[in-house]
Amino acid sequence: MDLLCIQKTKIQPMSKGVVRSLGSGRFLDWRALDAEGAAGGILICWDKRSLDILDWEEGHFTLSCRFRNVENGVVWVFTGVYGPFAKVERDGLWEEFGVIWGD
Repeated sequence: MDLLCIQKTKIQPMSKGVVRSLGSGRFLDWRALDAEGAAGGILICWDKRSLDILDWEEGHFTLSCRFRNVENGVVWVFTGVYGPFAKVERDGLWEEFGVIWGD
């Protein structure tokens, strides 16, 4: 597996020990958006032998990582999303999507 995304981790703050327990050893890299209280949290893990991270951006509800495939150099973006239940927070999520999409 080259990329893994776990949503609603409920872990704050995410630690290297927790991530390492998932496996993949020294080839594993990761970024996390910590949970707030008992809700939320996003963890994105990848195999450094397959993917190079170029940049990442944390939103309130999203975590985006820009990668380059090691094999062919293709650059692409992966965004993990944690969608809230409350309407006020959902409105904030849609605003965040607008920023990501450039609207």
